[in-house]
Amino acid sequence: MKNCLILLVIIASTFFSYAQNYKTAVGIKGGYPGFGSLNGKHFLNSKTAIEGSIGGGSNTLWLQGLYELNFSLEDGLNWYAGGGANVGFYSYKNPFNNQRTSNMILGINGIVGIEYTFEDLPLNVALDTGPNLRIINSLGFGWGAGIAVRYAIK
Repeated sequence: MKNCLILLVIIASTFFSYAQNYKTAVGIKGGYPGFGSLNGKHFLNSKTAIEGSIGGGSNTLWLQGLYELNFSLEDGLNWYAGGGANVGFYSYKNPFNNQRTSNMILGINGIVGIEYTFEDLPLNVALDTGPNLRIINSLGFGWGAGIAVRYAIK
């Protein structure tokens, strides 16, 4: 992970006069749900984008897809809102009978956030939050938040 961040800084420092708008951005996102994940955002047009994340940990895999409407506040600063779905797969060992059990959770979520794309670096940072409703295999409601650091591609 440390090597990836160093590589990102080196690549970013080789670009000058980078435009504030971007077409695609890829990087990492941390928060709940998903904890730590690879993340990408791609603009379909000037106002709409799709965002996807894939992450997990020991015995888990988590996927999320979002559709977002984006609005400019000022140079490089945007806010966005949207929604999407997430699915998680996990397995665990029952301590009483030592058997492994696998399960899937499906949910829907809303999102509202703010992001900034640096003018002189191809770097995008985002902070978002929103509700998460689990609807299959683990009925429940939660609230999540995340922060993303992404390499912006023109």
